[in-house]
Amino acid sequence: MPSRIAVLASGGLDSSVLLATLARRKRHVFPMYVRAGLRWEAEELLALRKFVKTLHGFRIAALEILDLPMADVAANHWSVTGRGVPGYRAATSSNYIVGRNLSLLVKAAVFCAHHRIGEIAMAPLGANPFPDARPQFFRAVERAIELGIGLPIKIRVPFVGLSKAQVIRRGRDLALGFTLSCARPRGLVHCGACTKCAERITAFRAAGVVDPTRYRAAR
Repeated sequence: MPSRIAVLASGGLDSSVLLATLARRKRHVFPMYVRAGLRWEAEELLALRKFVKTLHGFRIAALEILDLPMADVAANHWSVTGRGVPGYRAATSSNYIVGRNLSLLVKAAVFCAHHRIGEIAMAPLGANPFPDARPQFFRAVERAIELGIGLPIKIRVPFVGLSKAQVIRRGRDLALGFTLSCARPRGLVHCGACTKCAERITAFRAAGVVDPTRYRAAR
């Protein structure tokens, strides 16, 4: 019987490749998407659903959509308002959303406790400069979950030593056109002008892999 693992999936490149990687390792994968009230969530869900449909013959449970509204505590943040979105040349650090990984993990942990799932996987990368993307953060959250819930739920972050280009190379045979990394998308069409798009474009070039993404602004 394949071991069960929950995957925090955003519809983006990194978490989609992680989801497929775990499925190919014959894990019983439970994809989950956490809605927080961010501007691009409808498009992310569209991409995620399309991507999962391309994975055939694996133990992948139905997508779980969990709600954890954050707009009340971050009402003026660009991720909620859509105003002042970091531009193409902005620093990666400008993408930071305070408490994002912490809130995702807390919601996922409660779900896993109710469904007897002992592992949560997510896909932060080695270049992420955020305080909640460091190995010591994940170990601390593991400990807090065990203390607070009474279950030893493990947090798996297998891409934490990789770059986005390396992740793309790992997933080059996947339907990467059905992933979304954009702060101002229209359907599955990326804006091509935000920091998220800049990271995506740069990573495909560095990986030497043809970029299947549609962009409104060509680069």
